[in-house]
Amino acid sequence: MRGSHVCGGVHGAHRGRVRAARPDPARGGEAVIANLIGLALAAGVAVFLVAALLFPERF
Repeated sequence: MRGSHVCGGVHGAHRGRVRAARPDPARGGEAVIANLIGLALAAGVAVFLVAALLFPERF
């Protein structure tokens, strides 16, 4: 059954060549800021949960 591969219609990314850099790589700053805000919120929630486990009478 040659040619009946499951992903037969999927082409390789740029046929194995290295893609060129984006025109303006500095525009990814918005995503970095969003990730940092998410990291800070996740760390805050983790600290809150650990404190609630250690001192349940205060919550």
